[in-house]
Amino acid sequence: MSRYTATKMAIIEFMRRLANDVASDSITANVVFLGLTNTLATTPQSDEQMRATRKQRAINRMGEPEDVKGVFLFLASNGASFITGQAIVVNGDRYRIG
Repeated sequence: MSRYTATKMAIIEFMRRLANDVASDSITANVVFLGLTNTLATTPQSDEQMRATRKQRAINRMGEPEDVKGVFLFLASNGASFITGQAIVVNGDRYRIG
């Protein structure tokens, strides 16, 4: 878990530094952390693994691509032009940092 946590924190710090570096050019930089989402990458998981994951969430189901696309569309829109340097978590209420 230490490598996972260190990597996640490094991504956040890189994004915050990048946000500061490009802000004067009216560019925003944010990161979106996704929970386990029903994609081709998750199909090898067993039913038992999927059930265990769902039990750990407040929203008791797998995320779907439709659940996350709105965040990306919003961040790419003018409505998010004053949002920068943020880590946005889309995971059904499961955020794991360590």
